[in-house]
Amino acid sequence: MTRAEKTTSGQRKGLIGSGAMTALERVISQGCQLAIFIIAARILSPAEFGAFALVSAVAIILLRVAEVGWAPYIMSWSGDSRVPRQVLALAMIAGLAVGAVGVATGYALPVFGLGADTGHLFSLFSVWVFLATISSAQKGVMIWGNRLKASAICEITGELAGLAVAVTALLNGAGLFSLAYGRLAYQTTHLGLSFVFTRMAPALGMPKAERRDLWAFSARMFTSRLIINVRLYVATFIIGGFLGPAAVGYYRAAERLVGSVGEIVSVPTQVLAWNLFRHARDEHDGSTAGFQSAANGFFKILSAIALPIFMWVAVMSGDIVHGLLGEEWLPALHVVAILAAARAIALVGVVTEPVLTIAGEVGRLPWLTARLMIVTVVLTLGAAMTGGLLAVAWMQVAIAVITLAITLPMLRRYAGIDGLEVAANCKRLLLPLAAAAAILIWEREADLLPQINPLLHAFVMALPSLVVYVALTLMVEPALRAPILARLRRRKGAA
Repeated sequence: MTRAEKTTSGQRKGLIGSGAMTALERVISQGCQLAIFIIAARILSPAEFGAFALVSAVAIILLRVAEVGWAPYIMSWSGDSRVPRQVLALAMIAGLAVGAVGVATGYALPVFGLGADTGHLFSLFSVWVFLATISSAQKGVMIWGNRLKASAICEITGELAGLAVAVTALLNGAGLFSLAYGRLAYQTTHLGLSFVFTRMAPALGMPKAERRDLWAFSARMFTSRLIINVRLYVATFIIGGFLGPAAVGYYRAAERLVGSVGEIVSVPTQVLAWNLFRHARDEHDGSTAGFQSAANGFFKILSAIALPIFMWVAVMSGDIVHGLLGEEWLPALHVVAILAAARAIALVGVVTEPVLTIAGEVGRLPWLTARLMIVTVVLTLGAAMTGGLLAVAWMQVAIAVITLAITLPMLRRYAGIDGLEVAANCKRLLLPLAAAAAILIWEREADLLPQINPLLHAFVMALPSLVVYVALTLMVEPALRAPILARLRRRKGAA
């Protein structure tokens, strides 16, 4: 093996190890957040949970304002640590400014007729915005420095701290404020630990030329990300305006359950996409010539892992909602199934931002997200006014299809990724998916083992389907089977 081959092999092993660590971090993170959510759902009413969701949605939009494009700029930087340190300082200033405005707004809300508790909750979230802005930049620094495992450790430790604080507060009667206390604990822990790993002090004094480049990049990234987040939460605001807090509670509960699964998939996917496509660009002298090859393998693995998970959530949504949240939340079960289908359809959109940014086409993102924003607002508003909660959920499936139809041509034109070639490369997965789905639906309709806990029932019913899916996938897909057989042969040889 040549030195270049050894280097490439080492990079791939490192990427796989980092990806596994990042995936583990997402599993633990979502497990902690799901535990908080389940305990809160057992204590709080759907209306209370809906009120919290509305305040939280506004705070997240404020966070996107403060974050601008600091982390993506750091992650795409190819020089030394000077510029990342300067961007980190700017992130601190932006977080402080937006957080201060949020705290002042929280104290002013009672003057406009809102409850004092709402204002206090908003102020707590504004402090969280300040901390989270710096944490986001710090995470960008760790990814830029290929310290994915360190980033995962920060996330895991922070989530465990947030879980301990939120659950303790909930059990001691702190109500809605418990969830805010948990987020503050998570962010404080993550931020402190991230500085321990990076040991990178912020620095002022960015030269004018680089500052101009940063603002141009950040303005495009900020517009894109802000529109994306408004689009994500527009259904929450529309449902709150037309259907009331209880409907918001049901919808956000469904989004939270599906989102927990979605983030386990999407966050490691984005982190690995930043690394994989950046390496593909660097190996081809800054061009997108290697993007198609990288995308073929990347999306095949992503589809093989993600699609059966969303299929399981959709089919077993009744057991999942009943087992996790209780009978009071059963009106959300159909919403869970529909949103799981929407997430699966929109899977390719997870990597749009890193791919277009690394391809040097970050300026395309605002136009893409603006179009999708208009589609989302119009369709969601129409569904809420005429059809109710389920109509809003079904409209998210239509929006996902439209998103796919708009995104694929952009990836082909600006990043050299042909969606049809990617789809053809994944077509062998259809047989295993169909067989697994058929088994799962038959088990559900046959009502096997009705006496056991609903959540346990959902997992037990998944086992036969999982075995069939894995066996058929390895049988029909040589690209996924070969690495496993090679590892088994190496272990046999070593023995």
